[in-house]
Amino acid sequence: MSRKVHTIDLNFLNREDAIAAYLIPHSEGAVLVESGPGSTISALQAGIEEQGFTLNDITHVFLSHIHLDHAGAAGWLAERGAQICVHPVGARHMLSPEKLIASATRIYKDKMEMLWGEFLAVPEDKLIIAEDGQEVSVGDLIMVAIHTPGHAEHHISWGIKDDIVFTGDIGGVRMPGYDYVRLPFVPPELHLGKWHASLEKLLAMKFKRIAPTHSSIFDDAERHLKAALSSVNEASHWLEEIMPTEPTVDELGRKVVIWMKEQAQIEGISEETLQVYEIANPLHMSSVGLARYWKKFRS
Repeated sequence: MSRKVHTIDLNFLNREDAIAAYLIPHSEGAVLVESGPGSTISALQAGIEEQGFTLNDITHVFLSHIHLDHAGAAGWLAERGAQICVHPVGARHMLSPEKLIASATRIYKDKMEMLWGEFLAVPEDKLIIAEDGQEVSVGDLIMVAIHTPGHAEHHISWGIKDDIVFTGDIGGVRMPGYDYVRLPFVPPELHLGKWHASLEKLLAMKFKRIAPTHSSIFDDAERHLKAALSSVNEASHWLEEIMPTEPTVDELGRKVVIWMKEQAQIEGISEETLQVYEIANPLHMSSVGLARYWKKFRS
């Protein structure tokens, strides 16, 4: 029997389907998968209340990783009583987010507040460090931590056995009503080999449903994961063709945009929907991530 899961659209940058959090009721309240950024707290709170819960009912927040669009509001929720579940490598940044914030500020500059809002530290007594394969029991709910590096070394997919997997970014970006899966190849920890192995790991677990953070629940987990796996392989082959010409980052950026837009057009994605894919997965970040990956691991 499938577990009841509610999608909370966080209306990031006033666009539907860009970033989601997932609310799962249990016998003692409810949990969230992802907190979203600090800039979308009002939408998160409204979504929780729409399902008949209050902030005080949120017992746990299960983070896929600590990037600002996934974990930015976790400290705010911890202040209100929630336990925050995170990868061992990501835990120190939740306790002391100064380095993470400084790194993001170098990228986003004066847009930091508008895009991401406030990122508060998580108190140590509110932090649960989740090892690979660890089960976290909350009331009548059991969440399984599945370490899935590739997008980030500290990435976790969260699963409910024989039912649904919450894939963060390792499962890519997919809009409701479409089959097209686009992978966010962002720096600094992109590794295509690890990404491939993570997707194979999830495929072997035979989940029925899949819920990427960007941004809905789909009933075809196997098909989705195979599409993501194909995208990883295509990216690897594409780099082998492009990178020997030694393009600059700007040149690579232009090539990435052309390549991914061609893929989307083949899948029949409209221009309007492509804009949401871009908000969820800015292509300029993928060009930087791919260039860094090639230089570090493949050149």
